[in-house]
Amino acid sequence: MDMNARKARLELLLQKQKEKEKNDEMQMQLGLMLKPFSTKEGIWQLDDKERGKMKTELIESIPIIEWVSLDLEKMHNKFVIPNVNSDKVASFFIDKELYTENSVYLFLQDDLPPFSTWPWVKMPLSKIIEDIIDLAAEDAYPQYVFSPLPKFVIEFIEPDVITVAW
Repeated sequence: MDMNARKARLELLLQKQKEKEKNDEMQMQLGLMLKPFSTKEGIWQLDDKERGKMKTELIESIPIIEWVSLDLEKMHNKFVIPNVNSDKVASFFIDKELYTENSVYLFLQDDLPPFSTWPWVKMPLSKIIEDIIDLAAEDAYPQYVFSPLPKFVIEFIEPDVITVAW
């Protein structure tokens, strides 16, 4: 094997190793996101194209502070719900006419644009509400739920407290 063939083979092996490391990191992040859910049924990971589309829609819909966090203070409506539970949150969404079976998107704060590559998952809002206590108890990463229709966001930053804004 000549030197150029060896070099090409080494570059290919290094590229495969980097792809495996990236995939392992993505699976770890996905595992963190899905940990609070009692069942994974009805949850889908977005492909790169759909994730990009949803990020663009999020950026156009929700104010962002210097690409670090969502600026919910600039939203027209903002409600903090302490001591969350499924019934309380479901009633809130019904009262505010936000409850829907349309899909919503769960993502980690660290995945805010422009450099993000972490997974987003798609599920019905009812799935979020069903496991809201476990989601709100998570302390690892701030998480968000984005609904494109009707447009709203749920913020999970403090344990046992959510913020809903639209």
